[in-house]
Amino acid sequence: MFSMNNIISRPPYFPMMIDLLGKTVLVVGGGNVAARRTETLLRCGAVVRAVSPFFRSDFPQAAERIVRPFMPEDITSDYALVIAATDSRNTNTLIHSLAKSLGIPVNVCDSQEECDFFFPSLINHEYAAVSVCTAGISARLTKRLSDKLRRVWTSWVIEAKLPVL
Repeated sequence: MFSMNNIISRPPYFPMMIDLLGKTVLVVGGGNVAARRTETLLRCGAVVRAVSPFFRSDFPQAAERIVRPFMPEDITSDYALVIAATDSRNTNTLIHSLAKSLGIPVNVCDSQEECDFFFPSLINHEYAAVSVCTAGISARLTKRLSDKLRRVWTSWVIEAKLPVL
């Protein structure tokens, strides 16, 4: 169990950016959190396959949708990442175990302890990107900090006169 004392006494997480262009990511779930995670993954060039018996009407259209309950054989070594975003604690724990057994980094939306990585708030202008993450401890703080960065990021990038790729 996390406590603020443990958080303050440990080093920060290492912020690592990875290239997901063309890599396949499995998202299990079709609700609000799964939709937000899918949007971010698609923005970063991932190919998203989503499994859920139900998808929000505004679930990103670019994702491949498999409309049925999750099955253990859905997780294969073909995935770069796995996202467990169901409303079932037992299913999310199973997804975590299966992904870990295959060495696939997994994000479990309802359990910080089971996450190999956290979804940051992504702020970008063209290829210049920055992210904010509070290791899943405070979504409110993450949002406040990222909102402040969004207000200035584009102008900072333009002022830096980054070369056009």
